[in-house]
Parts: sequence; structure tokens; C-alpha cells
Amino acid sequence: MRLLRINSLGAVNLGVLSVPWIVVNGVPAATDPVTSDDVIQLLDGIKVDPGDVREAFMNAVLHSSLASAVAVLHGSIEPVITRGLVNAAVRGPASGVSVDEAVNRIRQAALELFEGWRDKLRRALAVSFVRELYWASGGSITADDLRQLSRPEVVGLWLLGKGSLGRAALPFNPRGSAAEDLEAMAKFVARTASGLLEKVREEQEGIYSDKEYMNVVKSAPEAA
Repeated sequence: MRLLRINSLGAVNLGVLSVPWIVVNGVPAATDPVTSDDVIQLLDGIKVDPGDVREAFMNAVLHSSLASAVAVLHGSIEPVITRGLVNAAVRGPASGVSVDEAVNRIRQAALELFEGWRDKLRRALAVSFVRELYWASGGSITADDLRQLSRPEVVGLWLLGKGSLGRAALPFNPRGSAAEDLEAMAKFVARTASGLLEKVREEQEGIYSDKEYMNVVKSAPEAA
């Protein structure tokens, strides 16, 4: 097993839609949510049961800020139903699930799945919005700052940048895209700013104070 760092464009070229992104023999084999035990099972060739492939796929979308952003921006999960993400979500190499059959089942239920998971996607994206404002401010942003920035047009600007990959994944008509979702996300962030910020601060301080983890990541070679 090798841990590799992939530059941004390299990740896009490889179809990486989430982190971590685990590949076995050149095939996407797992992505978030994934545990160290899951990885060990994959490497040991132990057969796994992903459960309902639609549920497994939506969990993968929910745990990917990129896939969630693209889905909400387009008002559909159709743009993120890729073979790679489906394979990773259902643990294809270890589960024996047919990716083609899984893709078909997910596509057939696409509308129902998006509507059923829409609120969860909004909340996950709200946390991502706060996390990235925390990064952009160097960790200095306050709850009051968050409340002031929690306006639909500000959240919308962030979502456009996040979910459009420049302009490659931009909706056909981006004006007013996801207006209902932006309104809901802005209200959620404004209402829970202190709690969200504290959650993000604890998460980030925990990551960057973990010297063992940081040393492993820093020492990982870049993929060719």
C-alpha cells in the first residue's frame, strides 16, 4: 500500500471526487466514509457487503464536498453519477457489485435520492463553507463574521466556485442556480454560526496538532 499526494489537476484527471480516494489495482475501491479497518479488509482481499448501493452512493456524495456542491448546484445527482465514484462507494473490487448495475439503479432513483438527501447535503455544504472561510481567514474568522457573511449571494459565490471547477462543471444557466438551497444554507449558518465554527476549529486543530499524521502526509511522494 502506498500513500500518494496528487496535485489538483492530477486529481481531476484521475477522476478523484473525494478524499481519501483508495485505488486497488488501478480501480477506485473506496472513499469516505471509510475506516482503517475498511482499508485493511480491502488490502487483505476480504469480501465486503456495501448494503444498498443507492444508500452507499449517497453516503459517498454526502462525504464529498465536491460531489455535494456539484449536485446541489445542478439540483441533481446526475452529474456525479460517475463509474469511479460509484465503484468507490460500493467498494467494487471487494464487494463484487456490478458497477454498471449499480449505476443503473442509482440513475433510476436519481430524483428521489436527491430530494431525500437534499437537506443533509445542504448541511454538509454549510459546514464546508465555514471550514473554507476558516482556512481563508487563517483561522481568525469569528462567529459574528460568519453571520455577516451568511447571505445567499455570498454562499452562492462560494458554491459556484466550489461546484463548477472553474467553468467546466458550470450549469447551463448559472444565474439564480440553487436559490432555494442557498437561502436554506445561509439561514442555517447564520443560526448556528458559533457551534459550526467551534466544530471546525476543533477539527482543524486536532488535525494539525497530530504530528504523526502530518509527518506521514508530508513524507508521502507525489504521484507521477
